[in-house]
Amino acid sequence: MPRLLLLRHAKAERARAGETDHDRALTKRGKEDSEEAGRVIAERGEKVDLVLASDSRRTRETWESAGPRLKGKPKVRLLRSLYDASDTYLPVLREEGGDAKTILLVGHNPTIQETAVRLAADMTSREGRALSDRFPKAALAVLDFDGAWETLRPRQMRLVAFIPPARD
Repeated sequence: MPRLLLLRHAKAERARAGETDHDRALTKRGKEDSEEAGRVIAERGEKVDLVLASDSRRTRETWESAGPRLKGKPKVRLLRSLYDASDTYLPVLREEGGDAKTILLVGHNPTIQETAVRLAADMTSREGRALSDRFPKAALAVLDFDGAWETLRPRQMRLVAFIPPARD
């Protein structure tokens, strides 16, 4: 059964003079929250085999802080399309998913929240309502489905967990 882990990037600094949004770095708290997200993923026993991360600095740094806590060495793809996406990440998941069993997607809001809400078949649980309300920085949503990534469509996944950062 394929599994999707959606991780919003952690807290980033404000852009400095001459710096683009794409180049914003994580704050100290952001790095700590990213490390915690990695611990949560590892403690859940998740076996990530593919990481899809936006190529922005803050998402790369989120992955770089979370990744060492995971077991194994997943394939990692840094994608500008995740930074540029404005609706959902469904097209990227369909195109990049291949035969991956578990994908960790590190992305941005509001697109990451919209993706989770659109994919989940039922959002009436406590976790579903919390996710619908807000998707904090460094929060993690876990979704499962029966099928193949290339045929993924809205309302096809089951929300397994929604885990905001401990300091939310």
